[in-house]
Amino acid sequence: MDRLLIIGASGLVGSRMSKLAEGKFEVSGTYFSHPMNGPNLYTLDTRDRSAVLKLIEKVKPDFVVDTHSLNNVDYAELHRNEAWDINVDGSRNLAEAAKQFGSKYIFLSTDYVFDGRKLKYTEKDKPHPLSYFAMTRVVTEQMLEAFDMNYVVARTAVVYGLGGLNKVSFAVWLINKLRAGEAVTIVNDQKNNPTFADNLVAQLMALYEKDATGLFHVTGSQCISRFDFSKEIAKQFDLDVGLIRPITTPELRQIAPRAATVNMSSAKVERLTGIPTLNVQEGLHQLHEQMEG
Repeated sequence: MDRLLIIGASGLVGSRMSKLAEGKFEVSGTYFSHPMNGPNLYTLDTRDRSAVLKLIEKVKPDFVVDTHSLNNVDYAELHRNEAWDINVDGSRNLAEAAKQFGSKYIFLSTDYVFDGRKLKYTEKDKPHPLSYFAMTRVVTEQMLEAFDMNYVVARTAVVYGLGGLNKVSFAVWLINKLRAGEAVTIVNDQKNNPTFADNLVAQLMALYEKDATGLFHVTGSQCISRFDFSKEIAKQFDLDVGLIRPITTPELRQIAPRAATVNMSSAKVERLTGIPTLNVQEGLHQLHEQMEG
């Protein structure tokens, strides 16, 4: 059985991958700020190159999935050194260790690498990051390409699902708010491709099994505003759509700039894995089944 090491097993994608990989792979995972209990779990600060090398040597993974990052976009804009240390240096340490021990390295990137000036983005389109967080992702992507190693960059967007210790996903946060009868304001002029975590994980595991290399867009199939996505969540869970009120990006006064619309094509990953990417309704239907039992 092949060995899988998940960096950031306490997060949403990491926790879902841990669960869905059971029985298919021998799974190990790392955490940093959110302690976990269980076999094959290790605390790891990816900024510590020596610790990274020791762990990879100990686990001897066939592939490493790197889900860790400082991904609070506004925080990263104000704390650039910290963002660089975690997002660039941390991933460099992991990639170098993976290369040294012959492991495949799968790196989770983001749709934020684009500025939204194109109607639909494929893997052939050149990144143009607007925020410092996005810039750290682009630098890491370029670094991996230069390393001449066995790697996959998987760009994704607005991942939602059930799991993770550090924070609930946007969809679960909204469900909890609406169930409590609380009104929420949601931005109505930022559009992207919400991605159901289980769909993302299935495609990542398939990319490993197919021995794919290079760059892939791994997102949901539907480009939708956060406001319209919120309404779909309310409908799927039979909650009060009237509690959701629109707000514009300028009203939010966000620190880091965001693209208005980033629509990414997932045709390449679908073609290679044979796994269809889900639209919003399909993903939310699966989430509803998981939450309602």
